[in-house]
Amino acid sequence: MNKQILILILLISVLSCKQENNHFSVKIKTETKSDSLSMYPSFVSEKFLDSSYTMLFKAKIENGTVEFSGNKPSHPIMFDFFDMNYGLSEKFFIDGGSTELFVSFANNNKEIIIPDKLKSQSQKEYESLKEYGLDSLNKLWSSVKTVEERRDIGVEKDSLIINFISKNPNSYVPLWLLVDNFSKKSEYNKLYDESINLFSNEIKQTHLFKQLKSSLTESKSLTFVNKEFELKNLNLENVNFGINDLKSKKIILLDFWFSNCAPCLRDMDKYISLYEKYNELGFEIVSISSDKTNEIDNWKSVITKKGFIWTHYLDENAVETHKINIRSFPTTFLLGKDGKIIKRNLKPEQLSVYLAENLK
Repeated sequence: MNKQILILILLISVLSCKQENNHFSVKIKTETKSDSLSMYPSFVSEKFLDSSYTMLFKAKIENGTVEFSGNKPSHPIMFDFFDMNYGLSEKFFIDGGSTELFVSFANNNKEIIIPDKLKSQSQKEYESLKEYGLDSLNKLWSSVKTVEERRDIGVEKDSLIINFISKNPNSYVPLWLLVDNFSKKSEYNKLYDESINLFSNEIKQTHLFKQLKSSLTESKSLTFVNKEFELKNLNLENVNFGINDLKSKKIILLDFWFSNCAPCLRDMDKYISLYEKYNELGFEIVSISSDKTNEIDNWKSVITKKGFIWTHYLDENAVETHKINIRSFPTTFLLGKDGKIIKRNLKPEQLSVYLAENLK
């Protein structure tokens, strides 16, 4: 009888360990005034996420505490919290097992604090990268106001992340950061294309890596040759627009924006003089807005008040825009009359130089 009891105890222990090893749990303490909290992998595009396990978690906050649990993912995941009143928290990593953390939303701090003994290996790697310079660049990026400054800081961040890959090919931290950046920009980056092969063979087998690589390839091969968009004009009439409609033009700036985008408007203000100077020489601007349905009146009003006198179309609720993976604004393409991409995301000053050299 004692032998049977001993075997039963051992069996329960094994099953308990097995259950613990196959799950993860996160206990969050927070001082937010909101009723609930959500946890999601950096709100990246769904195509990057492995559908074999749950990714979105949401629960009510009770006495300043909320808990999430689920099946242990096949590799480390980068998460952040979403609070309806305060937005996204800092990012953090879960490898598996159990952890406890504190997230502060006071004064828009959104800081994640995890006791050292409960930090996953990936979390430790992420924090070392932040200390190496990522944290200061992120803070600098949020404080600057011009598109040009943010682009310059973005280049520095990319270089920092890629340097980390070369030294840590088995780390999922830089992979998630590249996916996060690409999911927001959806823009071909030669630096990414040249560096992703630095990852280990194990990482290259993941859904996350494969989706990043295929997305880079799609972005690299993007063309507007013979491509048509289903849009609306300023009269809100349905139209099909393609670059072939502008064969009389030599150079076209295809500009994706929305009416409450401050960086978009700053650039567009600078387009006015360029359009007036070069339009008769073969330059055209086509601005495609991704405004939501409830912002249509504002879209039309901004165009009129600002004096944006070039061609405008509405991609209501960004249906067409998302098809070509544009999620960051402004996004611009300088095209030849054949629809082939000449340059991407030129600064207005760079556009001015290009037009001066090519339209005389």
